[in-house]
Amino acid sequence: MNGIQLAAGPQRTRWQRAGWQLQIIVAYFAQFLKTRLVYRVDFLVDLAANLVAVGVQLATLTVLFDKVTALKGWSFEQVLFIYGFSLLPLGLFNLISINIYSFAEHYIADGNLDRVLLRPVNPLAQVLFESFNVSGLNEIMLGAGIMGYAAVALELRPGPWDIAVFAVLVPSAALVYTAVFLGLAAVSFWFEDRLGLAPPIYNVIRFARYPLTIYGRGVQAFLTFVLPFAWVAYLPATWFVGGPDVRRWAMCTPLVGVLVMALAYTVWRAGLRRYTSTGS
Repeated sequence: MNGIQLAAGPQRTRWQRAGWQLQIIVAYFAQFLKTRLVYRVDFLVDLAANLVAVGVQLATLTVLFDKVTALKGWSFEQVLFIYGFSLLPLGLFNLISINIYSFAEHYIADGNLDRVLLRPVNPLAQVLFESFNVSGLNEIMLGAGIMGYAAVALELRPGPWDIAVFAVLVPSAALVYTAVFLGLAAVSFWFEDRLGLAPPIYNVIRFARYPLTIYGRGVQAFLTFVLPFAWVAYLPATWFVGGPDVRRWAMCTPLVGVLVMALAYTVWRAGLRRYTSTGS
């Protein structure tokens, strides 16, 4: 076909298959951008809405620190840095999260998962990358700006090693987000859940935008081991603004991301095996 020869799936090596699927994912994103940029006003409205939401929370922090000089030993600039950092993995996650939220209704109840399973591409990759949420880009830009401002105020001078660690920690934290909500979506294979669990758990993310030490031990344990949102902002951010006693925990973020994702993907695969189609 037009001089292009595609090898059969089994004839490709594992890396060739991974590269082939990556090309398809890039094509998904390019096509999405073409259609999305037609509606530039929507993008500006999303940006304005995010600016208002973040502005309200920053105003709350400012009012709080007008009354106190530190929060459990954390200065305003440190809290601001953690807050800005939290928006970066959240933005990466929100770029691909739109189909996870609607998985039960759009893919299972409406039967669109049948179409996904007929294609020779990883089903999870198709679900994650069939459409994107551009508001995630807004959060990434806002987070970078807030974190940059706080870093200047704190007189942080990151070296090459810090930059390399940062480049690993941000996507690792985003992987934790993805794993948690993928696990919730996979539950839909057993129990129909039309956006029942995701919204309240998404709201818990707000607690992870601040130093974990300001909460009681029960909340700290819950956010570390049950819903591991401590690993999406506070713990990885301590590499830059924490003391040596907590900084070492930041380097566990990639391991936590991989472990939680492996667990979620196991549940996902088990759900796919029991999926029997809608019959329509």
